[in-house]
Amino acid sequence: MAILPYTHIMPHRCPWCLEPLSLSERRSASCPHCDRPLGGPAGEPRELDLRYERIEARQRTRVQEVLQWGIPAIAVLAIVVSLLHVGGVLIAPVVTLVHLVFLRVYVVREARRYLGPTRRLFTRWAARFAFLWLGLPGYAAMAVPVAGIVSGVVTFVVLTEIVHVYTAWSLAREHSKQSLMAWETVAMATLATITLVVIFSIVIGGVVLGWSVISLVDWLRPE
Repeated sequence: MAILPYTHIMPHRCPWCLEPLSLSERRSASCPHCDRPLGGPAGEPRELDLRYERIEARQRTRVQEVLQWGIPAIAVLAIVVSLLHVGGVLIAPVVTLVHLVFLRVYVVREARRYLGPTRRLFTRWAARFAFLWLGLPGYAAMAVPVAGIVSGVVTFVVLTEIVHVYTAWSLAREHSKQSLMAWETVAMATLATITLVVIFSIVIGGVVLGWSVISLVDWLRPE
């Protein structure tokens, strides 16, 4: 059975951008919408390439959706939290965790499936460090009247963009088979070290404070 040329079996949509093509446009060398090649073996896109592009497009769409309804929602939440004062600070870890889990499940879950083990690990911990160092203080600041609204909205937008941009960038490099850059390793190692040092310092400080309180109570106790 003879194999028909690619231009004869081409669908009525551009295989790259999926825009509809007229008969005359299908006979052109490139798509009039995205200007990418249509005919010939060299111009035929691989299914894997198309899959990466569809994942990137869907992630961009989902990020826009999250920002559209998330910004007003977090602004309302900040108003409520500001009325709780100290209680609002206690809500910050919950808001941070919910935001992180939602982005991972709804926005970047599909992209992460196409990352290698190392990149998947880096994107996961980059998000965790960002939410730890930016999310907790940013959402805790919502307890401050008026200024807390700005803090909550800015924190929401910044964290969403950090997770989206770094994951999309990692996916693009994974697609082009590029290795991790040196600054990624240095940044991750630095953040991990700082986090461990801070946690260790808090634990030691708590132990010293507890010991000091017990010693003071013993000293003040009547004989």
